Amino acid sequence: MTHDFSNIAPYSDADVKPALARLLDSPPFLAGVARLGMPRLSMIAPGVARFLTRNRLRSQFSRINTIEDLQNRVAPFMTRVVKTTIDDLVVEGLDALPQHPCLFISNHRDIVMDPALVNWSLHSAGRDTVRIAIGDNLIKQPFVEDLMRLNKSFIVRRNVAGPRELAKVVGQLSAYIGHSITHENQSVWLAQKEGRAKDGIDRTDPAILKMVSMAGRKHADGVAGYLATLHIVPVYISYEIDPCDSAKAVELWKTALEGGYDKADSEDLENIVLGIKGHKGRVKVAFGTPITDPATLADPSVLAAAIDNQMRDLYEPWETNQAAASRLRGHTSPSSKLDERLAHCPEAARAQLIKNYAAPELSADELAHLA
Repeated sequence: MTHDFSNIAPYSDADVKPALARLLDSPPFLAGVARLGMPRLSMIAPGVARFLTRNRLRSQFSRINTIEDLQNRVAPFMTRVVKTTIDDLVVEGLDALPQHPCLFISNHRDIVMDPALVNWSLHSAGRDTVRIAIGDNLIKQPFVEDLMRLNKSFIVRRNVAGPRELAKVVGQLSAYIGHSITHENQSVWLAQKEGRAKDGIDRTDPAILKMVSMAGRKHADGVAGYLATLHIVPVYISYEIDPCDSAKAVELWKTALEGGYDKADSEDLENIVLGIKGHKGRVKVAFGTPITDPATLADPSVLAAAIDNQMRDLYEPWETNQAAASRLRGHTSPSSKLDERLAHCPEAARAQLIKNYAAPELSADELAHLA
């Protein structure tokens, strides 16, 4: 079966100039960039901030003609983000990675920073960056789609009506991931489950792996043989501080209290900006090793467990996680960093914030008790 990927694939070099022109004409995009670069002026005189931002970007965009040009322009920005928002960044496991493209399956805490840190780590080591899976729920404005697809992101369609359309969408997505890795020599970043782990529980959803394996149903060596060609590598990103921790805690607290949460249209964009600009403390990006055992690859549940086992080994326990877990267990555990985060969180949601930070430290039984 031949698939058309044009509606989900990242932009090609031919798409760059038209997409950049659309971004320059997008007030919401200009406002978002202005908030990052000129936060005070954006509050006092938002129109002036957008005007100045547009002029600056027009000059920068004039020198961008290809996706590679754009990535090279983004790299210094990411370097500044790392230097100004991260106290210490540790990257491990790159030396053991194969030289061929991989399917990186990652835990997911931050909308932009998770794949961005994976890309920054790879780029800094002289390796190719990845194509990034991003849900269409984040694309509520046209400029977001342009921005993401320019940065090697492909679209995961979630709001699908009917089983037939769902099967078509899932089949296209599965085929695109395989096509990227095996035909276009492009690595792919994929979250281990749908959406961020707002509760701090990093657990791979076998449904994600079933989706990936769909394209291998007719492979000569079966599904396990097909998945072996994708070179599945777990990745774990450990944040000492989550800039969006209060927002996540409030959302989960309100959901538990009221049975749901009404998200504002601007909330995802605000979380993106906060995740980029916010202080993260120490961060570790740890790459695992490819999963090659045929028996493991053949069963989505077994494969999910194998990914989770690697992630537990790759996880770095920070002071915030350890202190939160200790407090949940009834012990007194001082932590100035955790207390600082609690002080900025609404009082009613503080218990949830502690649970979120504690989750990576807890056993399966303790997590079940929390639920």
